[in-house]
Amino acid sequence: MPVKGIDHWVMVVGDVETTLAFYQRLGFTIAWEPRPGRADMPTIRIGEAQKINVHARDWPDRLGYLGARQPSVGGADFCLEWDGTVQEVLDLLARVGIKPEAGPGTRSCARGPSTSVYFRDPDDNLVELTVYPHA
Repeated sequence: MPVKGIDHWVMVVGDVETTLAFYQRLGFTIAWEPRPGRADMPTIRIGEAQKINVHARDWPDRLGYLGARQPSVGGADFCLEWDGTVQEVLDLLARVGIKPEAGPGTRSCARGPSTSVYFRDPDDNLVELTVYPHA
């Protein structure tokens, strides 16, 4: 199969600025990417090659909107690989005042067993940070 990875996905959120501030507190880079003929796209960058586009709750009602037919605020559930230790994940969450919902615990992720910590963002999306065993 010639598909080699995920480039981006979209989250529909209740308040764009609140969501961007939340992810920025976690250490993500926030960018507003220019789009010719349309408003700039708010994004949460994940390294150099991946991103989460952030759409406002009312954007699906706009003429010409190209996205999910029935998007919902709080409908996302995703896992991001953490390049560090589980304790570093826990320390970061404590430092920014986020209470883990579950974990740390062993999960079966894309590359096999890993240790995950789950928490919720301002729109109640479920975010999982997972750590694979280091060789």
